[in-house]
Amino acid sequence: MEGTTRLQDFKGNTLRVFTSSGTCNFWFCSLDVSVKSRVVVTGDNVGNVILLNMDGRELWNLRMHKKKVTHVALNPCCDWFLATASVDQTVKIWDLRQVRGKSSFLYSLLHRHPVNAAHFSPDGAQLLTTDQKSEIRVYSASQWDCPPSLIPHPHRHFQHLTPIKATWHPRYNLIVVGRYPDPNFKSCTSHELRTIDVFDGSSGKMMYQLYDPESSGIMSLNEFNPMGDTLASVMGYHILVWSQEEAGKRK
Repeated sequence: MEGTTRLQDFKGNTLRVFTSSGTCNFWFCSLDVSVKSRVVVTGDNVGNVILLNMDGRELWNLRMHKKKVTHVALNPCCDWFLATASVDQTVKIWDLRQVRGKSSFLYSLLHRHPVNAAHFSPDGAQLLTTDQKSEIRVYSASQWDCPPSLIPHPHRHFQHLTPIKATWHPRYNLIVVGRYPDPNFKSCTSHELRTIDVFDGSSGKMMYQLYDPESSGIMSLNEFNPMGDTLASVMGYHILVWSQEEAGKRK
């Protein structure tokens, strides 16, 4: 909210400021980094996306969306390939080598609701999007503009809740996302738990649910370690760490 994108060490010391708006009216909402290409990309609350090199030099600054850019993601295999998600109900795909303006996107993927996230799969072949209501989508790299696979899932937006974002397992075709039970959701049951749900990325089938009765809040963000055997989940002011062994006990 202070309007800066900065590099810090684990002690909180600022090593470099990449971007600074100089005002509290503009702030940055999303960030990704490519070590291979040595670039930083960030999106702000009014639809701008900024590309910088690792020295902090601005390469371009363009308004790519009509509203807040909630997520930016560089493809892990083709890091010149960029996905941007926005509350303007679109996810756009760009070739960083050919960006000339707001209309130079390769594809614009229209959603029914504002979009919280757009994550490329670890192999770069799929794109996972999470809207602000009840839909997770999986797009295929071979046919970006074709109808995606749809996974109905309750994760509606709430003003004081960190937006829920589905993400990938780093080694298997699995999707993990926090559940926010919605009484208006078709399959909702009474006393439904606020679980962490794991889906098969190919079929959309529910494979597993994680739940800790001592931490019954909504798990808005979930992230695996590179090996995929440990999961960190964010709930309010708390972080839960699940190991493969402990998850088995909670099944």
